[in-house]
Amino acid sequence: MKTVKRTALSLALMLSFVSSTALAQPIDKQQKKAVVERISSLMNEHYVFSATAQATGEKLTAALAQGEFAQYEDSEAFAEALSTWLQEHAEDRHLRVRANPVKKEITGAESQLRKKLVSQPRYGSLTKGVVAAQVLEGNIGYMDLRGFAHLPESKEYLDSAMKLLSSSDAIIIDLRKNGGGSPTTVQYLCSYFFDEPLLLNSLYYREGDETRDFYVLDEVNGKKMPDVPLFVLTSDRTFSGAEEFSYNMQTRNRATLVGQTTGGGANPGGMFTINDDFRMFIATGTAINPVTKTNWESVGVKPDVEVNADDALDKAIALATEQLGGDWQKLKAQREVGADKLFSLLANVKASDDSLNSINKAYQNEVSKLITSLAISDRELAYLAHESWEQHPKYAAFLLEIAVGINDTETFLYEYWARSLAKLNNPEKAKQIIDLGLTKVEGEEHIAMLKEALAEITAETKKL
Repeated sequence: MKTVKRTALSLALMLSFVSSTALAQPIDKQQKKAVVERISSLMNEHYVFSATAQATGEKLTAALAQGEFAQYEDSEAFAEALSTWLQEHAEDRHLRVRANPVKKEITGAESQLRKKLVSQPRYGSLTKGVVAAQVLEGNIGYMDLRGFAHLPESKEYLDSAMKLLSSSDAIIIDLRKNGGGSPTTVQYLCSYFFDEPLLLNSLYYREGDETRDFYVLDEVNGKKMPDVPLFVLTSDRTFSGAEEFSYNMQTRNRATLVGQTTGGGANPGGMFTINDDFRMFIATGTAINPVTKTNWESVGVKPDVEVNADDALDKAIALATEQLGGDWQKLKAQREVGADKLFSLLANVKASDDSLNSINKAYQNEVSKLITSLAISDRELAYLAHESWEQHPKYAAFLLEIAVGINDTETFLYEYWARSLAKLNNPEKAKQIIDLGLTKVEGEEHIAMLKEALAEITAETKKL
């Protein structure tokens, strides 16, 4: 097999081919025979597993001869019966036969397009499947995703949702009503939750003996969240591409699946014409997971926590809340140790009679590491410095130098740093800091503020 870069057909490409409101047409025995013969021929030519295609065609021909489909007298009923039979005997949930809808002289794809043009848009179709994104109580992010639409069209909606959820302590992705879609879009959303170049899934195609591999993308248009607790909601309506997302996350131990076993469709393909009255979806490829070396076809993806689909969200919220509570207790203990160490070092800095240069050499590296690990902001450091302004200018200057290392474009940090140095009778160093700030800050107003501060420092120095 060789890897190719051609666009893969969607894993759930044609769940959207839900039976239209076609006008059912009468069908006789000869027409049924012609349909079965054509199905067998198409399967032998295109179905991903040639041996299965051959065996299925032979069984279907025998079933028709034995009168299995005799009771179906119109095209709609016959198509539905063929779909059920093919899915069962070929063990492929994507195999479907559809009766072409008829409206006067408009048939087939034209009828599908006409129906779309005159029908109210499906819920979520205008936002490419993203129907909800919100932060729930407890800072738990939630996204209800109803499909994996074509990536160029859906990316902006996914990015907007993920930006909203990016500060969440845990995230829930709801796929209970997601019928699948583009594997490229599945790959893109998965990539938000990994920072390693892992192989997520492969699609093998019989034609050309070709395989397309889907790796975690190096970049997404947002913040990657490889460590955020992730929960995926599933139901028996979760299908195809939505199952791939679930399976990718489960096999990499990246998420907890909550809900029901999914629909069980893992083989991508496309629509083929049987005749003027019928068409069918044939799986021309199959998914291969790099961890299990297999897929979820006909068996579905079994959740880690099995509950009724209607109860899945509440269960996931409870699980997330419980996990976050335990995680916070561990984090709190770690932060208490870090905070105690930090404030002990800062007390030493404040009490030291050494020069500022000596204090920086002795303490700045270790204090900076603790400040980073505790996620202390430049403004919080500036507040500490301002509070010690009069009594401990050396301590203030120490903190403000670290603060500028965190954010070197904030005007007031340079001003405070320079003023603290001036209080230490070091106007030359204060001027250097102002000059440095003038090369970093932007905007005439901010530049003017620094120049004004320098003038005041200079004037005060001359008075001494």
